Amino acid sequence: MSFYEPNGILAKIPGPLVSRGMDGFPPAGDGQAAEMQGEVDVPDIGRVRIRYRLKSSRHHKNTNWFWAACFAEVVG
Repeated sequence: MSFYEPNGILAKIPGPLVSRGMDGFPPAGDGQAAEMQGEVDVPDIGRVRIRYRLKSSRHHKNTNWFWAACFAEVVG
């Protein structure tokens, strides 16, 4: 997957639903899978699969891990 990969229909999904797609994910941290997927029902679109990437941010000696949505597609 390259940096320039399109993000599918991610821009059409409201933020609270993008967040709901991560329900049940393990806490973000070192040693987790690099990518995970979740599914949500989006009004006017239907069932959508959202792909999340594990990302980290360093600030001095601290590392903060988080899940970031990167791609969304209609499931069916």
